[in-house]
Amino acid sequence: MWVPVFVFALAACGAPKDVAPLPIDLVRELPHALIQAAPAAPGARQDFAPAEDGPVPALFMTAPARVTWTLQFPETAEVVARVAIVDGSATGRGVTIRLGISDNRRYHELLREQLPAGVPGSPLSWTTIRGDLHEYSGWKWSLFYQPSRLTWRLIVNADATPGGTVAWAGLTVRRAGSSEK
Repeated sequence: MWVPVFVFALAACGAPKDVAPLPIDLVRELPHALIQAAPAAPGARQDFAPAEDGPVPALFMTAPARVTWTLQFPETAEVVARVAIVDGSATGRGVTIRLGISDNRRYHELLREQLPAGVPGSPLSWTTIRGDLHEYSGWKWSLFYQPSRLTWRLIVNADATPGGTVAWAGLTVRRAGSSEK
């Protein structure tokens, strides 16, 4: 009697369909993202940023700007990156970066961090950031909430405080706790 009900419940919860495999290189996926910037501002672009182990591909965002990727997340996921203010581009207080997620109904801020202004002529000072996507990925014990079946908007912001350019290197969605790049 209970076996058919249990089988039906499992089938209703089901596994995700057509979810992108991890890791997802968001810098490489920039052509598929929505880029929003202030009028006459450069917005966002791909380029190489200097790092201690040589130039690395990076997303450069001139504040104020926002980049939004539309994705589905399998299993337990997190977003990671190294961020830095590009040499000499920021004055005063630096730039505030934000990482958030939306389902087109609600926006949830995963991370907000103030990056101090860089010193002209000095190497970039990289900061590692992580955003936990556990609530928005994988299978859940629920008939109604299955985040791996939903399409999410992953949003990266550079807020003008008063402004500057931020480099995001290694901006990746990966399995939480992994060291894969």
